Amino acid sequence: MSDSEDELDYDDCSPDVELGFICEEPLDFSALPLHSDPDWSKWDGGRVGGRPSWLCPSARTLPSTEQLQCSQCSTPLSFLLQIYCPLDDESDAFHRTLYVFVCRSSGCSRQGDGRAFRSQLPQDNAFYAAESGAIRLKETDEKKVDLCVLCGQRAVFTCSACHVAQYCSKEHQKDHWSAGGHKQTCGQCLETQTLVESDEALEKLMTKGSKWLFPVQELEIDHEPDSSEAANDYEAKLMAEFEKDKKIGGQKTREGEESDPFTDDSALDVSQRELNEALGHTKDQDPQYVRFLTRVALAKDQVLRYSRWEDEAVLWVHSEGTHTGAVPPCERCGVERKFEFQVLPQLLNYLSVDQQSSLGDISSRSCEWGTLAVYTCAKSCPLETECAQEYLHYQPAYAGTT
Repeated sequence: MSDSEDELDYDDCSPDVELGFICEEPLDFSALPLHSDPDWSKWDGGRVGGRPSWLCPSARTLPSTEQLQCSQCSTPLSFLLQIYCPLDDESDAFHRTLYVFVCRSSGCSRQGDGRAFRSQLPQDNAFYAAESGAIRLKETDEKKVDLCVLCGQRAVFTCSACHVAQYCSKEHQKDHWSAGGHKQTCGQCLETQTLVESDEALEKLMTKGSKWLFPVQELEIDHEPDSSEAANDYEAKLMAEFEKDKKIGGQKTREGEESDPFTDDSALDVSQRELNEALGHTKDQDPQYVRFLTRVALAKDQVLRYSRWEDEAVLWVHSEGTHTGAVPPCERCGVERKFEFQVLPQLLNYLSVDQQSSLGDISSRSCEWGTLAVYTCAKSCPLETECAQEYLHYQPAYAGTT
């Protein structure tokens, strides 16, 4: 990528972008049923953390156990988020949901990396009424899938004590035993032969998360503010200081020490300073990082950027680790994949993960990324109630300059 100022700017010709924000209202878990609510008019937005709400909850439609395992450490990937993004011009994608899962295994070299999946249905389908407002799901012959009681992925075995609670892995069984409260309810499950969950433990699991589960958050979607608002005095000053600093090798302070516009943030407004602090970096001179900061400053709380099939809409956090090669085409139909949305590092602030540990020590971290860019089939080809894996590009977190 060129360091020229022209390439760092953006104008009214830039692709339209919708932004995802974490809802600030107190979370009501009963109001977040998503696809378990038969009235699909209420599905707008999405969800972060907890268990996925599967669009097609049948045995042949969910990702396989192997697909939801980290390719490096083989531990189950953790559900990060889902967004509901139907297509008006594709009859086979009247309902359409995208899912992202990431590895959060400490010490794994692919920690923070993950996979993306697409699930979709036509308006006339086996699960939901053709018109909105339905009060119950359709009766269907589709075989229901057994789900892990902790994470909502495919279960592969049952608790040997109660023979009721089902799990996808030993890691999740251990997590559910302690954080999920199964230690207290296992006896009741055995006695009643039904799944009994502690309301207190479940609420704590949903609000605080656990070793393998992210806390639940509601995701709201809104339009990005007009890009002309970015052409302000702050952006001009920041870029001017950056170019000046490059030429003279740093300004001298009254004390004789070198000063940098990215180290000394005394002149920044509060929102920009908060953004710098939230991202955890101080000395940042990468031009792409400058562009990232100035663009997200329009709406500093954004955690997701959505611009369907507009490759130039990707807002890379820094210049390293961007996607420069060809994106693999859809394995199902051969059509090219294009960028659809990205997950920003600001989301980490809401996930109860350790951001204070060393960037160079992966054994001390629980999860991180620069951005997760998701590319999907530009035709959104029919799935026939199956689930398609799409392409996710992981950009590492920005370590700053040295």
